Amino acid sequence: MKKTGKKSNFWFGALLWVLSLLVIYPLAMVILTSFKEKREANSLNITLPREWLWSNYAEVFKDGSVFRCLFNSVFVSVITVAIVIATASLLSYAVVRRDTPMCRRIDKLMTFGIIAPFAAMPTMKLLQGMGIYGSLWGLILVYSALYLPFSFMMISSYIKGLPKDLDEAAVIDGATGMGLFLKVTVPLLTPIVSTVTILVFMWSWNELQIPMYLLKSSAQYTLPMSVYSFYGAFSTSWNLVCADVIVVSLPIIVLYIFAQKYVVSGMTAGAVKM
Repeated sequence: MKKTGKKSNFWFGALLWVLSLLVIYPLAMVILTSFKEKREANSLNITLPREWLWSNYAEVFKDGSVFRCLFNSVFVSVITVAIVIATASLLSYAVVRRDTPMCRRIDKLMTFGIIAPFAAMPTMKLLQGMGIYGSLWGLILVYSALYLPFSFMMISSYIKGLPKDLDEAAVIDGATGMGLFLKVTVPLLTPIVSTVTILVFMWSWNELQIPMYLLKSSAQYTLPMSVYSFYGAFSTSWNLVCADVIVVSLPIIVLYIFAQKYVVSGMTAGAVKM
């Protein structure tokens, strides 16, 4: 039985390594192509460049509006995370702890929000009526509305596992209302809030389709939109396009490398609480 188990594990591991090539090969191709000269880059393979051209990245920063788009992405992602975390935490705490018929209906409505798709035309009409269509604030509000239901589900599931005795003890000590939430509940939400923060930040950062509908000026483009725009201008220069993709992807890759343990621990804690 042990030999059979070891043999099956070997073949399963080998299969995973083969499947990993589906990710490793295109990633290696993009990285190596970003250092090649234009004619060599058009072959789109994983051969080493004859000469490593760091000037490709310099040209991307010069012509790709990287810093402006980086500021837009950081602004949109950070504000979206702040709105979602504050709203989801407060709403989750109120719904779980009150447990009234109205709160149970709100819980169900938020669940429906997870499966509701993004509708471009109604959203554009709504933002036009509010006078914020084409602005970063309109994009932030749309992101916040889209990511709020999932964040609410994660945080509320976690709060359901927190003993009410803590709240009762804090009330006896004189904590009430917002003070009770901030001093007692918020410190206990650190694992799940960390997870939701990272996920919402990554989703906001990587989104491409929604900004295409809601942003009108190139001055407001986020980094994924800058890749779309850059490709339109340099579609025949694969070395520059690949360099631009690397520059845009690097910040979120670095963030996930350092934050993945919080994502895993938060998801595990949320699963236990559920």
